[in-house]
Amino acid sequence: MSLKKVMFLAFVVVFLASMLLFAQGKVDLTKVPDGTYLGNYKATYKTYKGDYQAKVTVADGKLTRVVLIKCAHSSGPARGRVAYDKMIKANNIYVDGVSGATWVALVEDALTKLTPAK
Repeated sequence: MSLKKVMFLAFVVVFLASMLLFAQGKVDLTKVPDGTYLGNYKATYKTYKGDYQAKVTVADGKLTRVVLIKCAHSSGPARGRVAYDKMIKANNIYVDGVSGATWVALVEDALTKLTPAK
């Protein structure tokens, strides 16, 4: 087998493995216990650098409320509200049209760590 074929095969295997791992990492809201959880995220972008925090509420397997309680930039609360409204409406944190990893990362952090919010 040529070196090109071996490298291509290795690339395909790594790509498929990463896709499988990514698919398993998604939050299933039906498996999240009812409660309000705290999500944290530290953004490292040049323009939106800083700490973010949100309270995320789940009831009966549904995302019912997301409140941004700490935001590193002034346009964040409005942008976050739009993103979280879309997530709640779809009952899914991975919604098309929600731009910015920060919004998903906050909710994902809350729902994977399950740190109770006060």
